[in-house]
Amino acid sequence: MDGNERHSLGPGLLAGVSLTSLATLMLQVSLTRLFSVALWHHFAFMVVSIAFLGFGASGTFLMMVPRIRELPARRTLAWLGLGFSLATLAAYWCSNMIPFDPARIIWDRYQAVYLIGYYIVLAVPFFFAGLILALVYTGNPEAVNRLYACDLVGAGLGCITLFFTYAFAGEAGTVFLVCLLSGLASVAFRANGRKINLVRGPWILILLILLMIRPGFLALNISPYKALKVALRYPNARTLETLWHPAARVDVIESKAARFAPGLSLEFQGSLPEQLGLCLDAGHLNAVTRFTGNVSQLAFTGFLPASLPYVIGKPHRVLIMEPLGGLDILVARYHGVNDIVTTHANPVVLGIMKDLLSGFSGNLYGNEATVVEEQARSFLLRAPERFDVIQLPLTDSLGAISSGLYGLSEDYTLTVEAFKAYISALTSEGVLTVTKYLLPPPRHEIRLAALATAALEAIGVKDPAKHIGAIRSWGTFTLLVKRSPFKAHEIDQIKTFCRRLHFDLISYPEMPRREANTYNRFPSPLYYDIMQKISGPRTREAFFKTYLFDVRPVTDDKPFFYHNFRMGKVVPLYRVYGNKWQLILEGGYLVHLIFFQAVVISLVLITLPLRKAGRPPSSWFLAYFALIGIAFMLTEISLIQRFILILARPVYAFSAVLFSVLVASALGSYYSRKVIVERTHDELFLKRFLGRVPALLVAPVLLLAYVFWLHRLLTPAMAWPLWIRYGVAFFVILPLGFVMGMFFPAGVRTLSLRFEGAIPWAWAVNASVSVVGSVLAVLIALSYGFTTVLCIAAVAYSLAVVVLSQMMRSRTP
Repeated sequence: MDGNERHSLGPGLLAGVSLTSLATLMLQVSLTRLFSVALWHHFAFMVVSIAFLGFGASGTFLMMVPRIRELPARRTLAWLGLGFSLATLAAYWCSNMIPFDPARIIWDRYQAVYLIGYYIVLAVPFFFAGLILALVYTGNPEAVNRLYACDLVGAGLGCITLFFTYAFAGEAGTVFLVCLLSGLASVAFRANGRKINLVRGPWILILLILLMIRPGFLALNISPYKALKVALRYPNARTLETLWHPAARVDVIESKAARFAPGLSLEFQGSLPEQLGLCLDAGHLNAVTRFTGNVSQLAFTGFLPASLPYVIGKPHRVLIMEPLGGLDILVARYHGVNDIVTTHANPVVLGIMKDLLSGFSGNLYGNEATVVEEQARSFLLRAPERFDVIQLPLTDSLGAISSGLYGLSEDYTLTVEAFKAYISALTSEGVLTVTKYLLPPPRHEIRLAALATAALEAIGVKDPAKHIGAIRSWGTFTLLVKRSPFKAHEIDQIKTFCRRLHFDLISYPEMPRREANTYNRFPSPLYYDIMQKISGPRTREAFFKTYLFDVRPVTDDKPFFYHNFRMGKVVPLYRVYGNKWQLILEGGYLVHLIFFQAVVISLVLITLPLRKAGRPPSSWFLAYFALIGIAFMLTEISLIQRFILILARPVYAFSAVLFSVLVASALGSYYSRKVIVERTHDELFLKRFLGRVPALLVAPVLLLAYVFWLHRLLTPAMAWPLWIRYGVAFFVILPLGFVMGMFFPAGVRTLSLRFEGAIPWAWAVNASVSVVGSVLAVLIALSYGFTTVLCIAAVAYSLAVVVLSQMMRSRTP
């Protein structure tokens, strides 16, 4: 940097860094949300992860073109901030125009080209943002603690700001806001300058106008194969309302495609009441049924598999988890239940049902049910009452399930610990019921049975098969789990129910094989045979090892219920799918492709500077910044997953935990000024810092403590008031985040004393490997759980401390 500007660390520079980081995090999260709607969640994860490597490419570019560092600092940063703003809107518009569609990637060879186009276009704004921060750190290594703290605070504020932008800005408006913030960063870096203001002033004015009018040509281009677009292609279909929220986009539609009665018996000869579609993220189609208070209008609900628990008993108190459009509430009302409790983790759906659709639905969430606005597990820990029926209803479309949409999504409602909580909350004769779509070859249905078996064994039941029953319709699988063994008259009622509605029996205590596969026939009683294998302790493990899919019961440590795919079974699965590769669209396989791409691109970005700068005098710094990049991401993602369980609403948990980690790390970075001394006292710095390096070992020690005690600490906290849980989350994260924030400034300061010209290289390594680390965390968690992820993070931080000591002892070239 220009020598006259090197030490000008006024408030403008610090504010510019914070605004740049704020805009970058908002852009990353916003693009992930937008493309989750436009494409699918796991493709959004892939596109944004690879595009974020543009952040690392900025450091590589600075190493390859070092003369940029000789330009006037503030003027350069101001132009780069403006470039970030312009590139953001251009990238969004261009990506919206690229005809990439994951549903066509199997047969359309041009989709691979379009995907590369996505990567390149979306990487450009991240490149500008990364270049700004890389230049700042390179030009001011002696103040890295303050600059990095501002960087982290800005990112932390981005987590909170997003909650306020969706409400008034909508989809494209959030992108406009990112452009505006990066434009303001440009002003903070340098407010004067005639040439830049001739461009910047009109540009900011245009952004403000666009933010207010929200032009239609920037509306999100959604895949024509997603449920929303399919439903709107029906004659006279129309959208009644669209709401954006950090948790989801919700569309209320009027369409003949919105007919939701999963598993309805073919014996039903009537017509369904009028229904409106309720579509989440353009892909999960549910429905709201018109209800005027006349229960006779609900006769069709008696022909649903969801009616089974009301047939075998006379429940008085019922808990229904996440009923969305409320069909299962109507089922309970039809069977005479008045004491109905519902739990909701998605506030936007509940808001629509209470407001816009209140009259249409008969005020389901006002008059017909007691509403609890949190996840069921935390509610059950503090609920004194017990329930006769606990119901996990089927609320998703078959297309969302069969596409593997949820392969990378955690679900703490479907784990062994969750089932233990549900069974414990039942009355002595209470029933837990879960319904899923039939999905041949069977996997989700089978894992449900495995979960129930494991949960019953965990609470001391010696023969779980006596507590489990299952039936299937032409398209659904319903599991019943009873706290006490099924009695003979209850089994007779199940058999009568299935005989009347032509549903097939799958399992009940001591069920003969001849009673299975009667109405909706498979070549053999497939589901019966599998259930028998799972119920037997000796046959269960052998079945798990040889089956095509992973159907072992999942736990809170590895809560990926919908991740069933095994890499060792790729070839047999390829044959089962008719020698077609659509299985790669599943999230569980796609994450391996993302990891491979991230590693290859990262290696290119890391090794390119060798051509310009040659081999550095010491390579310890490359290892150090790679280790802290991986360790930070592994820790961050693990903590987010851990706290989702206790913070009731996943989207709020994500923001609260990320905010806590980033702000705590900012405090640690700022505190590190007590360790880092002025650059004129190099030897004094080394003597003091070498003596304090072991203090950084607090990070791996705390991580190991979290491995052994965090779950035990957090589980009781689930029953506490929500605001206390958020406070607990912050203070639990604070000490670890504080120490984590010291690693990066310590490395930059040390590197500035040994090989200052390599700071951009270190930035490239850290940013690139952080992307690899985020994907690696998911890969490890899918196979081994988040406990293993935290252990690996502890090892990475321990190695980083050792490498930092070696960096300090290496000689200055």
